[in-house]
Amino acid sequence: MKHVPKLTFAVLAAVLCGCGGTGGGSPKPTTSLNLNPRVECIVTVQRTNLMHPDEWTDAQLADPTNLQVKADLIDPTVFGVQDPTNIEEGEEMTFQLVNYTAAGQRQILQNVSFQSSDSGSTFGVLASNTGQYVAGASATTQPLFVSATFNGQTFATQYDIKIRQVRVLGTVLDGSNNAADLAGAQVEFFDQSGTLVDTVTVQFDGSFRASVPTITTQFTIFGDSLPDTFYHSFSYGGLQYDANPVGCIPAMPTGLVVGTTILPSTLLVTPRVSGQSTPPSTGCNSGPVVHKKG
Repeated sequence: MKHVPKLTFAVLAAVLCGCGGTGGGSPKPTTSLNLNPRVECIVTVQRTNLMHPDEWTDAQLADPTNLQVKADLIDPTVFGVQDPTNIEEGEEMTFQLVNYTAAGQRQILQNVSFQSSDSGSTFGVLASNTGQYVAGASATTQPLFVSATFNGQTFATQYDIKIRQVRVLGTVLDGSNNAADLAGAQVEFFDQSGTLVDTVTVQFDGSFRASVPTITTQFTIFGDSLPDTFYHSFSYGGLQYDANPVGCIPAMPTGLVVGTTILPSTLLVTPRVSGQSTPPSTGCNSGPVVHKKG
């Protein structure tokens, strides 16, 4: 499996529609998550998941930065930002066109028209006026695209529909518990033989929501996706591990089953200090394991 960064990018509407979701692989992104505005995907919050559903407006429920909504959820795992390439069958998401201010404030743009390259709604139904998306009961290995048109400009992102697997929730932060510089980093997952089974993109708040098979045994941050201001290593559960590894990476929780698994510790990436070498790995007792990406 070839490693391809999965990032949001801008394209012309004509190019998007020409893809049809059936091409020979996804176009190579030309921008990073610094693209502004950009299309993002959030988990649609259902009022049945809330303790006090009448206390919240639709706009508040659509804002993944609203921690008061999250605190009011019966099940907080149904809340958050979603890497759209990790949507599973039957899930409900909302695509949004958002802008970030210089201070980092997230603004949801209004009066946006949404369109999917899945024009026949074969794999799900997208509401053109709200961006709400309900995935169908069929997965696809072909890349799909959703576009958002605003003030005559069109932005797009790739999305994929996977079979129901292990939903892995986690967080990537720097040593100060700050997510600002790590959005767009990649978290990779491997099976016991060291073969890459999935890659997920870290979102603006440092969170990631992966969809991986039950055979997944290890994971890591993809070192080349980290900004140069950080070492190609990270701490997890108090131990130090390699990013973009040839050896020392942490193990997944054991006994994975289809459903939601939350990583019990944050992945903390250490800011680089001039003149100092990468911190040594402390989490491995055995020799290197070769990890394969293709």
